[in-house]
Amino acid sequence: MKKIGIVFPGQGSQYVGMGRSLYDSDEDIKRIFDEADRILGFSIKGLSFEGPEDELRKTYNTQPAVLLVSYATWIKLQKETGLEPIVLSGHSLGEYTALLVSGFFSLDEALNITRKRGIFMENAYPEGKGGMVALLSPFMELVRSTIEEISLDGRVITIANLNSPDQIVISGEISALKEAVERMKGKGYKKAVFLNVSGPFHSPLMREAADKLLEELKRLKGFELMYPVVFNVDASLERNKEHVYEKLYSQMFSPVRWEECVKRMVDEGVEIFLEVGPKNVLTNLIKRIVPGVPCFSVENPDDIEKIKEILK
Repeated sequence: MKKIGIVFPGQGSQYVGMGRSLYDSDEDIKRIFDEADRILGFSIKGLSFEGPEDELRKTYNTQPAVLLVSYATWIKLQKETGLEPIVLSGHSLGEYTALLVSGFFSLDEALNITRKRGIFMENAYPEGKGGMVALLSPFMELVRSTIEEISLDGRVITIANLNSPDQIVISGEISALKEAVERMKGKGYKKAVFLNVSGPFHSPLMREAADKLLEELKRLKGFELMYPVVFNVDASLERNKEHVYEKLYSQMFSPVRWEECVKRMVDEGVEIFLEVGPKNVLTNLIKRIVPGVPCFSVENPDDIEKIKEILK
């Protein structure tokens, strides 16, 4: 069997109805969703299956919901195929799913810490004052110099995601983002898209939220990782549980180096990528980062059947 790398999606991949076909297909999966409802004290499966969308989109709901659906998809996939990945990773929130699958977190811990992470992030900066902008086909030299110039007056603006050769995300104060987009129009990027997020994530404005998160993380024992994980903050491969806390802390206010993470997984021997969870955002990015390495998205029973054929 070819060497498999598994990646898990982050916030932005959620949609009303995600996970429903999995739930209906398998009694073991039903128990996972029902257990999640018990752990969180409300129906996260109801929110995932039926919405409303504006509630699901709230950061503190999105994070445990995407983690839950991704984890349930993984359990079903492994049950049906028996595959053993050589390495895991995840985009931002998806890093928590990777750590759950690797055994660092229990399901109880993973759901509760992502719920708290969402609350801390939501409350970290006044609503409407901060945000994020995706830049397609960016001219990086101009992007970096523009950010540096705007930052001179004390406003916060930074690169938040290095997603692929033709996509980055910048984050910070809204006034600084708008100025940057206007300054670089026609020469710094092909297209700019203001993202529908509630705050300036992966920027220094999240440091207070990160401090609160670290306090919560330190209360968790953490278990040894069954599979190595490539971390967003520096694209390092880790199996030592003692390094996890600092990586998750720093990730909150540092860029997600996704392009580097994918290339590191290939360097480790990955021959096929599987994106496990809702939508196919990472699949599309990976195809642009390493076009020679096959990547498939898996989020429902039909996808799993197709993967079984591919892995034969």
